[in-house]
Amino acid sequence: MEWPRQLGNLASTMARIASRAGSPQYDELVTASLREAMLFIEWSAPRVPPDLLLELAGVQRELRVWRRLWPLEPARPLLALYARNRSDRLLQMAGMQPRAPRAGAANVEREDAREVET
Repeated sequence: MEWPRQLGNLASTMARIASRAGSPQYDELVTASLREAMLFIEWSAPRVPPDLLLELAGVQRELRVWRRLWPLEPARPLLALYARNRSDRLLQMAGMQPRAPRAGAANVEREDAREVET
């Protein structure tokens, strides 16, 4: 399997974690999904471009910590947010999602346009 598809699968796993982390009834699924995500990173590492490896290694370390701590009741929203952000970033890395514009970039462009008009 090509590395972008592997990262896409990893992003899906992270999205599943994000959607289930808030509910205690899914604690076993979240724990298993955290392990699955760590394994996806390990399996995809030989095919991923070298410039992405450091970021993926950091994600794998963070997932290991989450798995060790889970379930942690006060951290449910935090894990959900973390997993959603990681999912979005993985899709960007795989070229499956465009990069979001910088915050305030539209305002800067409008201000620049006004300056040109005057």
